[in-house]
Amino acid sequence: MPALTNSRNDLDQAIAGGIDFLHAMQLPSGTFRIFCSPHPLLEENCKPDYSTFQTAQISYCLNFTESAKVQEIVHKAIRFLLGEMQDGGVWRYSCSPNPDYLPPDVDDTACISFLFKRNGISLPDNTGVMLANRASRGLFYTWILPRLTWRTDTSYWRVALRQVLKLRQLYWFFSVTECKPNDLDPVVNANVLHYLGERPETRPIIRTLIQIIEDQTEETCDKYYGSRFTFYYFLSRNLAAGIRAFEPVRDTVVKRIKSYLHPDGVIGNHILHTALAACTLMDWQDWKDHSCVLDDAIQAILRAQGSSGGWQRLPFYYSGPSKKLAWGSEEITTGFCLEALSRYRSLQS
Repeated sequence: MPALTNSRNDLDQAIAGGIDFLHAMQLPSGTFRIFCSPHPLLEENCKPDYSTFQTAQISYCLNFTESAKVQEIVHKAIRFLLGEMQDGGVWRYSCSPNPDYLPPDVDDTACISFLFKRNGISLPDNTGVMLANRASRGLFYTWILPRLTWRTDTSYWRVALRQVLKLRQLYWFFSVTECKPNDLDPVVNANVLHYLGERPETRPIIRTLIQIIEDQTEETCDKYYGSRFTFYYFLSRNLAAGIRAFEPVRDTVVKRIKSYLHPDGVIGNHILHTALAACTLMDWQDWKDHSCVLDDAIQAILRAQGSSGGWQRLPFYYSGPSKKLAWGSEEITTGFCLEALSRYRSLQS
């Protein structure tokens, strides 16, 4: 294994500080904050939003670190997410105190279900619901809604037909936002693949993600995750989970990530991009090539840590292609930075 160029003590202190920050910032309900802002870097007019997504993602990031505080954080988060589960083992993005106007979606359902599976938490079998929520070419619709195509899975219909009870709210939602009932989003599909694994029904996802790389459309392919580094992160964790079909694009992805390296070690536009890129490079085992890019990126993450133990609030996802609204928080940036630091530290173990 490579010798780390960053001090083990510095890594340990930064990781401990980040965990302390998340432990202090976790709300009594078990969730974490997320903010919405029209500012591209969330530097003004930030309003709190209430969602399940960031709690699941932060908990996933913490699975690479072991400590009593991490166990406590994840336990509280899972308890919160269990309380937000809807019949059929599905989740919607928004949660209390937001009104229940959104339909469930496969993105939150896949991410939370994977988290539960990884932590040994049982939940109702939602595979049939998700498999029935596919378009004719095989990709998964983002929103779980009743559709004109006939499906034989009764669990899907039990979930989908519940949405008929809030048709007025759904009409308003799909009219005033950039969300549409037939959204087919590549990063969302990458998360479905991560949960369901490689199987005949998910192979269209693999082909689509590889085609995006070949077409060089990573930056604009997904409506909500408007960053190539987010695309690379969610794609590459499928490779780390054992889906070897992505190996042929390894060199292409690694080369493109490295092309966004700045002299100070930052990759992309800011430290959240850097953390996502660092995790991606580790998924592709780039450190085996003795590259200093990962070392420099980790050093940049260490330098960017705030006195609170957390990292800067930065945009992680958006309202749509216009990017009129962005969502993020110090907590979710901290989650990704902790994942990067913890995984880097484990290379020496």
